[in-house]
Amino acid sequence: MRQLRYSVAASLDGYIAGPNGEFDWIVIDPEIDFAAMYAGFSGLVMGRVSYEVFGATGGSPGPALPTYVYSRTLPRVIATA
Repeated sequence: MRQLRYSVAASLDGYIAGPNGEFDWIVIDPEIDFAAMYAGFSGLVMGRVSYEVFGATGGSPGPALPTYVYSRTLPRVIATA
């Protein structure tokens, strides 16, 4: 059976972004080996805004992974490997 692992940066009050979409409160810890962390994933699931930020900031530091974006505003696209 496959595992589902939930990983998110959230403030203590449960918010992922500030009221204006800012995420400057998230401090990147240089001790975290993001490439190793992403190597343990088989895919990514995110919403449209997270996906846009993900792409604008360079995407995953690890291997290329299938990415599933859930949105009510983007056109439906089915990608094949």
